[in-house]
Amino acid sequence: MPIASGGAPVARKSLRESAAEQIRAAILDGTLQPGENLNDGELQEWLGISRTPVRDALNDLARYGLIEMAPQRYTRVAKPRPEDRTLIMQTLGALVGGVVRVTVPGLTEEQREQLIIAVRTAAGTVLGRDHESHGKLGWDMVYLFLDLCPNHILVAATRDRIDGLGYQLTITRDAASTDWAALEAGYPALIDALQAGDSIAAELAIETVFQLPLPTAK
Repeated sequence: MPIASGGAPVARKSLRESAAEQIRAAILDGTLQPGENLNDGELQEWLGISRTPVRDALNDLARYGLIEMAPQRYTRVAKPRPEDRTLIMQTLGALVGGVVRVTVPGLTEEQREQLIIAVRTAAGTVLGRDHESHGKLGWDMVYLFLDLCPNHILVAATRDRIDGLGYQLTITRDAASTDWAALEAGYPALIDALQAGDSIAAELAIETVFQLPLPTAK
């Protein structure tokens, strides 16, 4: 069939990608609950596709930490462990820290101001110990860094991991589990680093926000 030239290419999602997106969305919005068993037949009926793309999608989501699978035993929505929370925070800090370090040197003044506003907005929840608002606004800040990062390979790799790790934080989050001292130290340092255009200081500041220990002084 003749195809007209000159048009922009149309991105087509595979059944696997589409299924993964829909299951992911159902997990993140709470339609599918932590620990809920996932039945292939029910998912096929819901998504209107065959078993193979459903299983492929579940395997993808398992790699990202949203699904737990044990052969011949269960396939279920991940059930986060509160005792892993600090380790998850530190893992996210290492990932996001790399994004921050790569992003800061190339920021325009407008982009720099956007980020400073986002950081200040997240920091504004600390005084009132508002963990729910901080959870949302903190992620808004992280995703803005990702949107502005010039390294698309780093962005793709980080986004792949953030959903599962962020989900585990959200499920285990409460006022007592939030390290307010780390936020009180990290956010002002991040604002100062952004204003100075200091990428290394910005990386260290975001790692403080995510509870990575400071380097040992020599």
